[in-house]
Amino acid sequence: MAATRTREPEAKRRQLLEAALAEFAAHGLAGARIDRIAGRAGCSAGLVYTYFGSKDDLFDAVFDAIVAQALTETPITTDDLPGYAGRLFDATEAYPDVARIATWYRLERAGTGRSIAAVTEAGRAKVEAIREAQRAGVVSDRFDAEQLLALVLTLATMWSTLSIETADLTGTDPGHRRATVVDAVRRLVEP
Repeated sequence: MAATRTREPEAKRRQLLEAALAEFAAHGLAGARIDRIAGRAGCSAGLVYTYFGSKDDLFDAVFDAIVAQALTETPITTDDLPGYAGRLFDATEAYPDVARIATWYRLERAGTGRSIAAVTEAGRAKVEAIREAQRAGVVSDRFDAEQLLALVLTLATMWSTLSIETADLTGTDPGHRRATVVDAVRRLVEP
């Protein structure tokens, strides 16, 4: 279904980002096609290139938008990392396309030297916030801040990345899975 057409540049840019999110989630960076993205957004392929320059740049813009949304909707709370992990779990459940794009990113961009500034900056800010909480004695220092952040993020999103066999063993009750995440992070970070 084609998006409603608009001549407002910012609205068109948002439509393109939404269409690209769906396309990249379904097909990854390599398999995504600009003509399908343009069709979903109700515009020409040329307009996609006008706004974003290349498919890689569009992928980066989608990732930037995801990071901005995550930082706004799910800011890190170092005085309650278990609650933060629970909210990340909720976001992963609510936005499964985001988890798929993150997986495509790891598959297609890892080791390429092309990083997304928004992701790098967000990670650094989270690490520093955890480091401050560790200095204040609010969060355990059993692990350094970088590893602790990786553990929290992994626990919060683990059900979106499990193998098929493991996913079948974990059950389908999101409330139980969420409680497991929160409890595991609580045990991990308590001083």
